[in-house]
Amino acid sequence: MPNSFQRFQQNAYNRLSFTKKSPPKHATATLAQQEKLLGDVEAQKKSTRLQKEGVDYLNPGQDDQMEVYGYVRCWLRTSVCWLCILLTCGMLRLFLHWMPKYFLVFTHKPSPLSEATKVLVIEEFQEKYKNYHVKKVKIISSTGDEESSKEDEQKAEESCLDDVQVLTEFNKEDEPKLSYHLSGGIFQDVERIKLITVKKKHYIWQQENKVFEALRGLDRDVLATNLHQQQGLTRQQQFMRRRVYGSNEIVVPVKSILALLFLEVLNPFYIFQFFSFCLWFADDYILYAMAILIMSLGGCAVTVFQTRKNQLNLHSTVNTRDMAVVKRLEGVNEKISTDELVPGDILVLPPHGCVLHCDAALLNGTCIVNESMLTGESEPVPKTPLPSTPNLLYDSKEHARHTLFCGTRLLQTRFYAGEPVLAVVVRTGFLTSKGNLVRAMLYPPPVDFHFERDSYRFVELLAAISFIGFLYTVVVKHLRGIGTVEIIVDALDLITIVVPPALPAAMTVGRMYAQSRLKKENVFCISPRTINVAGSIDCVCFDKTGTLTEEGLDLWGVLPINNGTFSAAITEFPLKSDSVSARIDELTMAMASSHSLTLIDGRLSGDPLDLKMFESTGWLLEEPAIDDSSKYDTMCPTVVQPPRPDLLMSSQHAEIEVPQVGIFRQFPFSSSLQRMCVVVRALWESEFRIFCKGAPEAVISLCRADTVPKDFLTILHSHTRQGLRVLALAGRKLKVSAYHRIHRLAREDVEAEMTLLGLLVMENRLKKDSAKVICSLRESNIRCIMVTGDNMLTALSVARDCGLVSNNERVAAVHVQGASEGQPARVYHTDCDRLDMPEAANEISTANKWVLAVSGQTWQALRTSCPSLTVAQVAARGAVFARMSPEHKQQLVQELQTLGYCVGMVGDGANDCGALKAAHAGISLSDAESSVASPFTSKEPSVECVQRLLRESRAALVTSFGLFKYMAAYSLTQFVSVMLLYEFDNNLSDVQFLFIDLFLITLVAFFFGRSGSHPGPLAKRPPSSSLFSLAPVTSLISQLMLGTLAQILAVLLITSYSWYTPFDPEQDTLACYENYAVFSVSAFQYLVLAAVFSRGPPYREPLYTNVGMMITLILGTLLSVVIVLVPPMWLEKFVEFKLPPEFSPRLFILALAVIHAALSFGLEAVLMRCHFKESHPRHLDIDKDLAQDPQWPPMQAEPLHRVPSETPETPNAKMSVVLHRNGEVTLDPAKLVMQSTPKRTI
Repeated sequence: MPNSFQRFQQNAYNRLSFTKKSPPKHATATLAQQEKLLGDVEAQKKSTRLQKEGVDYLNPGQDDQMEVYGYVRCWLRTSVCWLCILLTCGMLRLFLHWMPKYFLVFTHKPSPLSEATKVLVIEEFQEKYKNYHVKKVKIISSTGDEESSKEDEQKAEESCLDDVQVLTEFNKEDEPKLSYHLSGGIFQDVERIKLITVKKKHYIWQQENKVFEALRGLDRDVLATNLHQQQGLTRQQQFMRRRVYGSNEIVVPVKSILALLFLEVLNPFYIFQFFSFCLWFADDYILYAMAILIMSLGGCAVTVFQTRKNQLNLHSTVNTRDMAVVKRLEGVNEKISTDELVPGDILVLPPHGCVLHCDAALLNGTCIVNESMLTGESEPVPKTPLPSTPNLLYDSKEHARHTLFCGTRLLQTRFYAGEPVLAVVVRTGFLTSKGNLVRAMLYPPPVDFHFERDSYRFVELLAAISFIGFLYTVVVKHLRGIGTVEIIVDALDLITIVVPPALPAAMTVGRMYAQSRLKKENVFCISPRTINVAGSIDCVCFDKTGTLTEEGLDLWGVLPINNGTFSAAITEFPLKSDSVSARIDELTMAMASSHSLTLIDGRLSGDPLDLKMFESTGWLLEEPAIDDSSKYDTMCPTVVQPPRPDLLMSSQHAEIEVPQVGIFRQFPFSSSLQRMCVVVRALWESEFRIFCKGAPEAVISLCRADTVPKDFLTILHSHTRQGLRVLALAGRKLKVSAYHRIHRLAREDVEAEMTLLGLLVMENRLKKDSAKVICSLRESNIRCIMVTGDNMLTALSVARDCGLVSNNERVAAVHVQGASEGQPARVYHTDCDRLDMPEAANEISTANKWVLAVSGQTWQALRTSCPSLTVAQVAARGAVFARMSPEHKQQLVQELQTLGYCVGMVGDGANDCGALKAAHAGISLSDAESSVASPFTSKEPSVECVQRLLRESRAALVTSFGLFKYMAAYSLTQFVSVMLLYEFDNNLSDVQFLFIDLFLITLVAFFFGRSGSHPGPLAKRPPSSSLFSLAPVTSLISQLMLGTLAQILAVLLITSYSWYTPFDPEQDTLACYENYAVFSVSAFQYLVLAAVFSRGPPYREPLYTNVGMMITLILGTLLSVVIVLVPPMWLEKFVEFKLPPEFSPRLFILALAVIHAALSFGLEAVLMRCHFKESHPRHLDIDKDLAQDPQWPPMQAEPLHRVPSETPETPNAKMSVVLHRNGEVTLDPAKLVMQSTPKRTI
């Protein structure tokens, strides 16, 4: 094989001309041209976020827009504030620690941003949540003499001590300046910079615009030609630039154990615990206070240990450091630490590979990269040089095939012309793609969840009740002449009773058990609080490939096209028969070369689709050895040839000397273009060829109309309707014979006037459990949506096969007719089920519901030119969303959330990261590092995990809901008990509190969540997530009223006997008849409430299956019966209550407890059967309106499927391909609009 490759090179060099020609001179784009190019892009990126008049913003108009306000120190306010802190014994400072924005307001006064020393940044989420950041304004100067920047400069200087010596070598006339970039590709050199850092991003003050602008790398409004003109930096330039950008590190802060302990102790929960401890200790509740103190210290230690462990794990995972070689401006190479890299550095990539520590644009050569950290796909990805096309703006997403991302592994680099492969650093630190992932983990957006929001409101309500009890106790006891100290202690004791200190810990029980059960089923969770959120999911979005269908593709067949007509389909592979291999035609050459495959350790690697296509040809791929001793020219890096060249030595191909084809250049696949191209040359030919492979609608827009069969649309639809994935292949000869011109060609110059060669038909099979899971979810009234980047008809076919679109549903495709001549955009629909089926035109469909199919292009048009109500209607009825980009997927998830859906997103982690993060609960089927974007990760690539998650999360939500109700009912019941006893100047004893809170409540709370999820089918509706809805409020109030009535009746009963004597407050013990009656009845009430609120089916297993809970309830009941009826003498004294002298009152108390239990169970059973009207989300109103509208959807008989060929990379022409209903394909000359630069065809 090496000999054949060398022979190819020798023959190629002999046959082709190497005449030196000067490269074309491309004039620098004028400002007007740049603005014209940016106009449409910026219009699409423009956000609809509202802005307040007179308010300054960070990132204005973007999704992460934040308000910013300036403040300067006011010494008068500061003095008053600290005086108040001293007067309140530090309590005010503790409150200001929890609310730092008020500390800023109390010590500073508002000022313009230009004069501010501190800023208040307000971050708003979905107009419901606000985060406040107080940040110091840092000033960095080139001389380093600014006081406010000493700490930052010390850190920067410690990272590279040698550079400090470099600075001292400057002359005064050549003094270095700070360097930063905002946009345009031009670095600004200044002597002094004022900046703030918010969420790991730097914002630099721009005096001209009076705003803070985000510091950017070379990734915004930068021309590709500017990147190619980068020559490297001197050590001085690199150091000054690093003073602004900081070290190239993704540092996750790791606090010391002492710092973590201090912060944890200052948590409001532990402050309240400490307050309660002091109060109970002062009230002589020694045992109870010590028990709570030990539990609190244990909980605090566990929390600190777990937090420290998590910080260390994340820090070790993301913070790495290595050595890198950079090219200096002087032309020499220097080896430096990777944390010294800055935007603008020229990296010299090693041939043996490495882990990348920055984002960089490839300037020359080729690379093979493993991007599993970002995409979840372990297949190697080839990277090609960034085109040096005039007016081409670099975009890291659009030009991902030319960008090396931080955190990915470089497997191979390829030298050319004896020189190393170079890349220019465009982003470092937290600006990189990996840095953005880590930022998303460090600063996750708040989840809009009714239960958590209502739980805080409910605690506030409990606090209000306790305050009422506080005032009542103070007034009543003061009127009775009780001492002030005793009044204060008793009144404050009510607060600790009504607001249970153990409530936050108890709320995590359900999530803890659910997380453990999910782990056993190979579903892992990195955000436990999301488990409860997932319990409310009523809409699930599914990616198609790799999620609903198998990851790999099988080749179904090839449909050759000759002279504008389809030939017989080829379905036997590989193509090794003599009749086929002996005929080297353009289609075979296209299939053998239109790919980005490469050899790694002797194994063919690359995209699975490319692998299937290439293997079907039976050809062989050959690459030369790649090492330092055998450098080669990348103009001929790869050779493909038939497996048996001897078959070609026939009279038919006598002119072919060596049957080899060399791949000279690749135009990689672009998601916006939906295609890829290669430039090749067969050894027996003197001219180059270009082959193109991609989506049919994108490829035929580049082909001559006479090469497209008249029945193209019919054939295409017949296959895509079967769920087959169809790609088109096209090609033509280039009028170029010189090597050096090939690598200077612009993509738009060669992708034109091609001949359509054929269709490649791939089969993507459904996973075995996809249909079962989808049908089960839909039976449970959970809406299922497909969101894919694949072809519309293929997606519809898969949706039909898996049951996502049922037989009684008709599908209408949504189209948008653009606005023109003052007329607004118009939305119309076409019947997908009748298209290309004239025989069914007059039939009456039995379907009774319309669902919508939407393309990514239509979705974009809806969002930019249609009313919000129209977008909402499409989102409410959409079932299949095809050709959706990652940004479109995220937008759809957010639109569904605005309609009131609780959205789950299921994807393989490749192009779904944005949607996974935006959803209420994202589920990644990839176990790669990209799963950090999702709170849930399934180790099994099956959608069965969705059912498991919903089942467990619903059980966890019901557990948390029931436990919250139980803790609230327990605290209010105890509040009633204490208030009743206060009427007799009595209270529960120390041991009684211990028995209730530690033995009964703690054990119940621990075992409450051990009930497993219900194994049967999912319920028709998710459990309620609002504590303030009518059902839980009615249940809680009614149970509280029953409990209060039972305690009052017990007191009235015990005081009605002739032997009753009132309690004497002067006695040394709390034992009395009133205490006995209240404690006896309440002890049973706590157990009854636990059983009543422990809800079973349809979300959890029945109560009797929870062994720990049943044992706790039985033992608690038996012990309570013993205490009430026949307690031993030692127990009676230990518990401190006075038994009635007769046995009958004891039996009456027990009977009262039994009656209360029966009424409680009966009342809860009645309430469970009642259907309380709850507020319904917006999507139900929209769906109801559409169902009642007989004219919806507005249908049109024949759509014009127009596929514009204009893309960001080919901005100088617009051309539409018209696919007519009869299958005829034509080019619409009326849509061919040339702009300023004429298009050249080579």
